[in-house]
Amino acid sequence: MRAFALAVLLLVIPCFSSAEEPQVVKSGTGDAIEFPGHLTRVLANHHHSPGKTAILELTLPPRTFGAPPHVHTNEDEHFYVLDGAVDFLDREEVVRASAGDLVVLPRGYVHGFWNDTDEPARMLLIISPGEFSDFFDEVVAEIRKKNANNPQAIGGLLVEAAAKRGVEIHFDKVPASAVHLLPK
Repeated sequence: MRAFALAVLLLVIPCFSSAEEPQVVKSGTGDAIEFPGHLTRVLANHHHSPGKTAILELTLPPRTFGAPPHVHTNEDEHFYVLDGAVDFLDREEVVRASAGDLVVLPRGYVHGFWNDTDEPARMLLIISPGEFSDFFDEVVAEIRKKNANNPQAIGGLLVEAAAKRGVEIHFDKVPASAVHLLPK
């Protein structure tokens, strides 16, 4: 009986992962991902909380596109601008968010974002549920695997990876005011 109890205990222990323990993520730490267009730093992925929320820090260089217009079917995104200013596409309207602004983008709506200023911008991205945070690593891995080295090839991989996660990308909805920022 004692051996059976020990076996059950060993099976149960992994369910209480230390990933669900309180933690402090120090500034400048987290897993850095060189995602096309912006540095992405994963501060907490969906494994870090029972709520399965992911929190990422995005740094957009000046005059760069962050994400083309797209629609999530499974996730809600919340962007909190820490530094600089970021333009967001909300359906057909472009809205500029500055440091201290929160942009809530629920699933089912066309949205995208870019930095059309001369200063870098930094944001927190909160994704719920957060399984989508793995997307960034997957895209970078595919780019390296297929040696994609031009915007068209990278865009194709992006569309493919997004579709697998229930995200539709709509390059045709890039506003005229942001076309100049698309990679050539």
